[in-house]
Amino acid sequence: MFMEKTKRYRLLLLIPLILLAGSTGLLALNFAQTGEWFERSIQLRGGMLITLNIEERISSAEAKDMLGEFGELSVRELSGVSGYGLLIEADADADSGAIIQELENSGAVVTASSVETIGSALGEAFWSQSQLGIIIAFVLMGAIVFGIFRTVVPSFAVMLAAASDIVITLSFMQVFGIELSLASLAAVLMLIGYSIDTDILLTSRLIRTRDEPLDTRIRKAFKTGITITGTTIGVLISIVIFGASFVLTQIASVLLIGLCVDIVNTWLQNAVLLKWHCERRGLE
Repeated sequence: MFMEKTKRYRLLLLIPLILLAGSTGLLALNFAQTGEWFERSIQLRGGMLITLNIEERISSAEAKDMLGEFGELSVRELSGVSGYGLLIEADADADSGAIIQELENSGAVVTASSVETIGSALGEAFWSQSQLGIIIAFVLMGAIVFGIFRTVVPSFAVMLAAASDIVITLSFMQVFGIELSLASLAAVLMLIGYSIDTDILLTSRLIRTRDEPLDTRIRKAFKTGITITGTTIGVLISIVIFGASFVLTQIASVLLIGLCVDIVNTWLQNAVLLKWHCERRGLE
């Protein structure tokens, strides 16, 4: 996996660092243009969410044309084993009945519908609590990791990998048009756990086990870690392809992005930092 008799393996750090810098730049650009680091759903900012089940597929562009008289609406197409659907986001004071009626008048056959309205104050309260939850998760995670290893560099490497996973995943969510909602936020929090899982596996194998050469320990940790992550990725791909629930599909999509990012941050960032640390401390 790494070059055993050369220091050039440190150049591998450039890959995750460039990815992190590019992701941070993308989020900063989004903030400069919209005033928000990333797009939030109505659950975290307030508004109306209309979920429709329809008999035949209607693209989001076609639905927007049908609803042109209602101004700027966010329309997303849904599809799965249960059939087709539309997800429409509008202002909290919009007339949901008129929107559904206009679609039916335009030829859409709506078999089921649900309307969710969240006030702006409640949405902001959800968002504030969500941010607090992430901060508390990181603080507790940092305290536990430092308590386990009692050294700064390994603890910092684990925290950096987890933070990088979140930042890069959020940027890819913007690229793929995935809003930050309560469902995707839950996926981000789950991602912290997945990230720490593989990072602690790697750190424990390198720091606490010294009965084998350093590179052998890294290869064995990689084999175990990639098996765990690969198995989870396989399940998530199945959910994305065959998922009947929009919420489950959104959670699976975010986790799928995050786990792919975590492979890079764990094995091209954390592993390199830990190998460098072990060589300096004579833990080979």
